[in-house]
Amino acid sequence: MPAVKKKTEVLEEKTGRAEPAFSKEQILGSARYREQKDLADALLDAGRMYTFKTVDSMIENYMKRKVE
Repeated sequence: MPAVKKKTEVLEEKTGRAEPAFSKEQILGSARYREQKDLADALLDAGRMYTFKTVDSMIENYMKRKVE
């Protein structure tokens, strides 16, 4: 079986600091989001790159939303 290369990009925030960015598939496969895998799958778009900070913020905003 051939080795799979993981694509990681670096996004720069307004602060000028570079942060690694990951694809939806990489985020879903990470141990960090194991407990929120289904939620992350629903929130993230395929083909986009996300930093951990962005994903954490998206999950937090979703969990704090008002239920009507």
